[in-house]
Amino acid sequence: MRKKSLIICGFTVIMGVFGAFLRWVQTLSVFEADTGLATSHSPWSYAVVLFSLLFAVLLYVWLRKLKNVSFALKYPEVYSKTIPFASVAAYAVGALIAIGGVLTLIRSVQTSKSVFDLILGLFSFVCAAGMTDFLLSLDKPVKKNGGVFGAVSTVFFLCFWLIASYKYSASDPVIWHFALRLLAISSTVLALYFIAGFVFNKPKPLASLYFSLLGTFLCLTVLADSYPVGEQFFTVGFLLAMTLLSYAQLSSAREK
Repeated sequence: MRKKSLIICGFTVIMGVFGAFLRWVQTLSVFEADTGLATSHSPWSYAVVLFSLLFAVLLYVWLRKLKNVSFALKYPEVYSKTIPFASVAAYAVGALIAIGGVLTLIRSVQTSKSVFDLILGLFSFVCAAGMTDFLLSLDKPVKKNGGVFGAVSTVFFLCFWLIASYKYSASDPVIWHFALRLLAISSTVLALYFIAGFVFNKPKPLASLYFSLLGTFLCLTVLADSYPVGEQFFTVGFLLAMTLLSYAQLSSAREK
């Protein structure tokens, strides 16, 4: 399954890069320089939507074919396949989220004066520790930690991030400015929610894979957007985490 996991995760990353390119071209050509309003019925807007839908459908059809694959149904066994540099990647994810927290705190003090940003920045340090601990299971198959702290802290952080992002964008009349970002965060929430199912004995392997890879695709796509730098670090951290967890889950699976 390791070869298949490389193909599926590699396909997701490549599609995400193309999605980011389309989104970048859209932001250059669709939004008016003076008003910031989006041009109606732009072909680039349709291209972004259709490309995203195409990936979502292709991924769904592809993963449906894995029904005959046997996945481990509990953490950390589901991620027990040793991956080179897994520990380094786990600490890198934690560092990215923590750096995003520092930048968000600075923004809350210097520019936004927002309580949401202040709480988000502080909460990110808890999430960084939890996510790092959770990802260390990729390199420690016999790890005895139940993963509860990492799963719970990450899901709660993502839910609050979604609320804070909506609050940040609520006054913006142009939906195209923030819609993809909210979809990316929502997919990440669902991905980590289903991943937490392995910790709480409610496993849904294909759902966790689908939303992890969809979240990776959308997080890569929205990197072409212009939004607070701290949240960009969050985005990179979570897309790396979801890609690693998807790869580990597929690698540890067995053909029936």
